[in-house]
Amino acid sequence: MPPPVRLYQRLYPEPAELSAADALAGARLRERAPTERPLVAVDMVTSLDGRATVDGRSKFLGSDADTEMLVELRTTADAVLVGPATVRAESYGDLAATEARRARRRAAGLAERPLAVLITRSGSIPWDAGLFAAPGQPVLIYSAVELAPPAGVAATVTVHRLDPTPAPVLAHLAAEHQVRVVLCEGGPRLLHSLLADGLVDEIFLTVVPAIVGDDSQPRIVSGEPFPGGPAERRLCWVLRAGGELFLRYG
Repeated sequence: MPPPVRLYQRLYPEPAELSAADALAGARLRERAPTERPLVAVDMVTSLDGRATVDGRSKFLGSDADTEMLVELRTTADAVLVGPATVRAESYGDLAATEARRARRRAAGLAERPLAVLITRSGSIPWDAGLFAAPGQPVLIYSAVELAPPAGVAATVTVHRLDPTPAPVLAHLAAEHQVRVVLCEGGPRLLHSLLADGLVDEIFLTVVPAIVGDDSQPRIVSGEPFPGGPAERRLCWVLRAGGELFLRYG
């Protein structure tokens, strides 16, 4: 018997109980994708004191409800954009690791697994990370330098020699890989680059009821002040599961 469906309590805009799948279906991410680039959604988690990790990893912050929302976002996305340092720190692996997830993607007309997309200017790639040991996982790397996967990599890796900045990468993903929805999972500098270029359409932020109290842990965004001042966002929903709040900003 399948496990019961988790229900999130919607506090705003109007009270309701709904699953993560139903909440994201209402966001209509795929329908709203621009023509010249994919729609970019960001998923991050933060403590009450604004920290994005504990001991360098975000997985120590969120609960199973946070993981479920992340998995649902991955299930709807064509590609997952992530920085190489985050791939190393967070122990990435197969992005659709269960047959149930792959079946849902097939039923929606999507590839079995979302593309994993890495951007690197230096060419530093954590080839020993679990992502590259996952058979069948497609990985795209955009780099300013020549790269070649080492022997023993099980993932299907394609390297594009292209300006490794968000705008040309997103345009290439749309034109050459038919990507309509990209989920960015960090890290902080990659998110800063996307925001600075005006390329973030949706932010999904989980606020967990914990105080980390460690200045060595990063925040969700890291970089110089934005040229136009703070990047304001519109609140679209507030969901609750246990003590966690799930915020969506457009």
